Amino acid sequence: MPETPTFGVHIWDWFVELHNSRQSGFSANPISFGEIEAFCRLTGARIDPWELSVIRRMDQVVLSIINKTGKPDVAHRQPTESDVAEAKLRIRGAAKDRRIVKRKKD
Repeated sequence: MPETPTFGVHIWDWFVELHNSRQSGFSANPISFGEIEAFCRLTGARIDPWELSVIRRMDQVVLSIINKTGKPDVAHRQPTESDVAEAKLRIRGAAKDRRIVKRKKD
């Protein structure tokens, strides 16, 4: 079994929570900005713009799989080494384009 990457695990956890509350009809719908905003408000999560970008990209990939087969098989199987490698590339690609924003300390 591939080792779980430590970089970006928090993003994956957020995505899983959001994915589990996904609205569906005849096909799965994208996770809306409203759902993400409510998630942040209710959980206290502070999602940076680059992290939001990663979540949105992950959502696009998962939707393309769910809506082609009608089954969310990807969510229930163990990740392969290629799955982990692709996730790392996507996270690093999104992080590369991020803007650094300094936050004021509370």
